[in-house]
Parts: sequence; structure tokens; C-alpha cells
Amino acid sequence: MATADYILDNATGANFRSDLNSTLAAIVSNNSSSTEPSTKYAYQWWADTNEGVLKIRNSANDGWVTLLQLDGTLTLEDGSNTAPALGFRDDLNTGIFSSAADTLDVTCGGTTRGSFSSSGLAVTGNVTATTFVGNIDAVDGDFDGTLEADAITVAGTALATVIAGTTVTTATNASHVSVADNESTNENNLIPFIEDASATGNVGLESDGDLHYNPSTGTVTATKFVGDGSGLTNLSSSGTTINGNTNNQVITATGTANTVQGESNLIFDGSNLGIRTTPSHSFHLSENGSSTTMRIENANADFLIQAGDAGDDGLHIYDMDNSAYRVMVDNSGNVGIGITTSLAAKLHVNGSITSSSILLGGTGSANELSDYEEGTWTATINVGTFTGFTTLRYTKIGNFVKLNGGLIFNNTSSSTEVQISGLPFAGNGDQFTGTVWLRRTSTGNKPYVATIGQSGASIISYQHFSNGNDMGGFLAYSDFQNSSTYNNFSISYFTNS
Repeated sequence: MATADYILDNATGANFRSDLNSTLAAIVSNNSSSTEPSTKYAYQWWADTNEGVLKIRNSANDGWVTLLQLDGTLTLEDGSNTAPALGFRDDLNTGIFSSAADTLDVTCGGTTRGSFSSSGLAVTGNVTATTFVGNIDAVDGDFDGTLEADAITVAGTALATVIAGTTVTTATNASHVSVADNESTNENNLIPFIEDASATGNVGLESDGDLHYNPSTGTVTATKFVGDGSGLTNLSSSGTTINGNTNNQVITATGTANTVQGESNLIFDGSNLGIRTTPSHSFHLSENGSSTTMRIENANADFLIQAGDAGDDGLHIYDMDNSAYRVMVDNSGNVGIGITTSLAAKLHVNGSITSSSILLGGTGSANELSDYEEGTWTATINVGTFTGFTTLRYTKIGNFVKLNGGLIFNNTSSSTEVQISGLPFAGNGDQFTGTVWLRRTSTGNKPYVATIGQSGASIISYQHFSNGNDMGGFLAYSDFQNSSTYNNFSISYFTNS
């Protein structure tokens, strides 16, 4: 085994001869070696002893093409249907290739026409032959001309058995074929259409299947008809009996019987449904006893709507889950919530009411009571500190506010006007007066009133009456003569809030 670079260098006689012998050895052995020649040429031979194959260098001198095994076996590339491994010089897309392991394929014009594999031969396209020998399995086969065979089977059954007793006669025209039953007895077996040998639901003309036609009587028999039946005529209802068949009665039926019943207690006139009555409204329910009851129920609630049945002639809504009457309307038009008897007013509520607005004595905005509120408030004063000895409270009804409370001022030396702020709602800008009870003051027996609007819309001040020709005056902290300066006030005013 030898390879060479095929370049004879100038050298002495012995060295030149050695170089020549190496080159000749590479030539005669086709560069046999387990590794490729270090110097490569286009179309150079290489007997690859590692893979056991004979290769030739390609024209671009950038790869090897395997030709055959070194033991003489001819091998080919797998190829494809458009570039077969073995083709023809003037028709390179026709030849043989291998599309998979253990498969030999034949391609013509780039299209696979035949494939040999372990399962047999698969042919794509028409097969033309003078004679077929052996067994032939055809799937959707199309045979033109004469087919001669010792035996033909259809779905495992001999063709002679399949068509026994029938004769196909000449067609009366291009669109019809006449088929005659050669048997002497009428077995209803003419032209059966059968899905498979074990299937039910067979269909045939004059057959024993689920649909057959009797030409002598003109009748068609079927297990059932599916559809809206709009095209069926001359139907008879003799197979079903309707009992109590009266106009507008609802018909009911059982799951097995051929008898249906007209229900006298269920009346539908086309627009209105009545239960135990002839309806005069869309849904009309009537009972002969002391009450009429309708139940409405789902997974979350269960209620009865009753007319009567609570010791009166009213309408009731009864909570089945909690066994309690919830709403009542008596025959005087009174409505009760949480109460069922002796309604004292048009609306009688046993419990609290939450409303965004109440109209009193009329329907105008002046009659609307849209707010009610009561609570306590925290006062501040303009000088020093104070102690509260009664709770400061307020009541607000609509725009009307009433305040009351009592304070003890801890400063008795300042001549500053007493001013109490922190009101829960500001006045509307008008002046309002209320009462005040002052104790331990040096006011000269002058009467005082509590005011809002005199010193500010959000300030309570104490003002005394006039001594004659003056405008009165304010109460100062220094007017108190004792450290315990008790004063109580009560005043009402209007607010825009």
C-alpha cells in the first residue's frame, strides 16, 4: 500500500529511482491506504482500505465519490425520484433509487412508478399486460378489455355467490339498467346495498333491509323516517290514540304507550296558557281551594307566591328555605314587609328602612326628605381650653340642623369674644339664634342668646340684648366670675350641605 505526491524531484540516481518507484507503487495500487493521500488531484483514484471501497476524486477536487467495494461489489448512492442513483446519460431523472431501507424504487421522468419492498410490489399508474398469472389483489382497480380468471372473490366471497340468481339485461337507454330476479319466489332480495357482511341497517329496493319498496302495492317500508316530514302526504294517525281531545288542551304522553292524553287542566289558546282555568292572560293560574300557590326554585333560592293561605285574601311571598312570610299585599292595597296580618298603613315595615329619598305630602322637590343623620361632634374655642360636661350632639333632617351641648371654659380673664367652632355643618349664610344658659357671669342681668351667622357661618357666639340705643354686644371670657364657667346652648339652623 502506497501513496505519493506524483512529483519527481531532481536528485541523485539512487534517490530519483526511489522516488520513481514510490510513485509507480502508488499508481499500481490506486493509492491504496487507510488514510487519504496527502496530495490530492481531480479524478485521482484512492483504494480506501479503511472503508474497503474504491473512490475517485471529484472534478472540483473537494471530495471523494465512492464507486464500488474493494471485493468487487458494485454499490450506489440512495438517490431520489428526481436524481436516481442509476440513471441514463440522456435522461437523468429516469432510473432506479432507494427511498428507504430494503426498498428498490423505479422512477420515470422524476415520478416514482414502482416500489419493491419486503411486502411486495406497489405500482403507481396503469398496468398493461397481455396475461396475468397468479393471484392479483387490486384496490380500486380499473381493468379495460377482457378479464379471464379461474376465481374472483369480492370481500372474501366468490363472485358467483354474490351475483347468483340475478341477470343484468341490456340498458333501455344510456341512463338505465334493468335487473331481473331469476328466482321463482318473491324474497325481496332485488338490488340490496349492503355495507359489509356483518352490518345491520341494510338498504335495498325490494329487499329485506331496513328500507324496501314493493312495486305491486306502491308502498315503502322503513324502520323510521328522519326529517321534518314536510314532503310526506296521506299520513294516517291510526297508530296513535288521543284521549280527551278537546280544543286548546295540552297533549301529554308516556315514553312507551301509543296513547296520548289531552289534559283538561292545561289550556293553551295560542297566546295564553292556563292551569285549571281558561286563560285570559299570558299565564293564568287558578285553584278551587282557599289559596293559589306558585313555587319558584333554583339552587340558591326557594320561594312561594301565594294568593290567600295566610288567614286573609292577600298576596304573599313565602321563603321556603327559612319558613317565613317576607312580603304581603292585602286586598286594601296595603303593603307589608316582615309582617303578614293587620297592616296599619299603605306601607307597614317590621324592621329598619334604608332609602335614598322620602316624599312627604307631595311629589315635588320641596316634599323630598333625602337625608337624615344624627351623631356627636367635637368643638373648638378661640381662647384657651374647655371641658365638656354634656355631650355635644347634632340632628340633621334634610337641610335642617339642630345642635346642643354644654361646655366649661378654663379661661376667665380674656376680654375676647367667646367663639365656638367645629360645627358638623356650616350655616347657609343667614343669622340664626338659639338659647343659652350662663352661670357665674357678671352680665348685669342682661339676657343672652346663642347665634350662628353673627360671627361667622361656622361659629357659635353669645350675644346680649340691647340696653336701649345700642346693637347689643358679645359675651367675653372675662364676663365669667368663677373658674367653673358653666354654659349650655341649644340652636337650630339651616345648611346648604
